[in-house]
Formats: sequence, structure tokens, C-alpha cells
Amino acid sequence: MARSNRPIKILVALAALAGLAFLFVRSARDSRANPYTVPRAQLQGWTVGIEPASSPNAPLLVLNAPPELSSGIFNQVFARAMESLSMPVPAAIPLLLKREFDQAFAGHLTPDALVTAARDAGLESSALQPRCMAYRRASTAERTRQLYFVLFDAPAFGAFRQKIGGLLEAGSKNRADYDPAALSPALLVAASDTEFNLWLPIKADPATDCVAPIQGD
Repeated sequence: MARSNRPIKILVALAALAGLAFLFVRSARDSRANPYTVPRAQLQGWTVGIEPASSPNAPLLVLNAPPELSSGIFNQVFARAMESLSMPVPAAIPLLLKREFDQAFAGHLTPDALVTAARDAGLESSALQPRCMAYRRASTAERTRQLYFVLFDAPAFGAFRQKIGGLLEAGSKNRADYDPAALSPALLVAASDTEFNLWLPIKADPATDCVAPIQGD
């Protein structure tokens, strides 16, 4: 009799484990979907900067976030994720990747000229409006990686990307190598590892990437 009950006990145990896993995943999803809060005062004070990019996907030109903004959002993500996460240093919105610069702008525009163009577009003087908290997950046989980023409504970002494209000679190979729409105004805030550049370039789709609203207070 004991042997005949054993398969039933195993099935019950497996069902219980599956139920717990389902509840855990649903809880994590529901937690990510709750609104995030950002004080409106923290949406100002962005600064354009040049980074020592070491790989093709690394940002060369960035819009550095106010420290209080990036740390505040990271703390909210960390409190909900219930797992170890890394924060990029510095926390910034990539404006131009090294590969983009090398393929299209090297020899035509200097990094300093690009900084001037970004400031002229209003990236330092305007307050960026957060659209949503976005989330991506990538799984391979070796590991599962996760990324949280804030997607912004930032007309100045698009204006800058379009403007520098217009500075390239019309019809030139350099212009063909540059796509202004290849990057979205995304602030990377947390990831399951420190290899943030592996996620770049980010071309966000709000319909699939956004998981929670961000509210100002």
C-alpha cells in the first residue's frame, strides 16, 4: 500500500512546487507593474558628457542623470525585485554609441562638436518626462539576464539625433551608416549583472517593454 501511494505523493509534491513557482512569478510581475514615483525636481539637472568608450556598443556621448534620480529609481527596483542587482556608473542616457561615431562621424565631427550640438538641442536645459519603467529579459543555456530602464518622452533627444545626422554630407556613405532612430531615450537603472553595454543599442517599443507607469510628486 505504501508503494502504491508513493507516485501520488510525488505528483502532489510536484503540483505544490509548480503552484509556488507560479505564485512567485505572478508576485514578481505584479510588483514590477506597480507605479514608480519620481520627484519632479529630480527631472532637471541633466549634463552632457563624453565617456571613454572601450567597445563598439559602449556609449561615447551620454546624458548624465541627476544622482538623486538614478539612485531613487534603483532603490525602488531593488526593493521590488527581491534579488541582487547592479547599478550603472554613471547612470546616463546613451546619446551616441562608439560604433556610430566610428562609422559615421569620425573625421567629420569631433566629440566636442557633438557635445555642443546636444546642448544646443536643449538636452541640458529641458526637463525630461519619464514615460514608463521598462523591463527586458534574455535567456540562454548559460544564464538569464535582466534589465530595467526608464523610457522617456524627450523631443530634444530625437532632435539631437536628427540634427547630427543632417550634419553629414547628403548621399555619403557616412550618412548611410547612421540611423537616428536606432536609439531610444532610455536610462538604464538596474541589471542582473554589470555588462550593461551588451543591451545596447536599445530601440524601445512601449507596447512590449513598458511594465509600469512612473508618477511625479
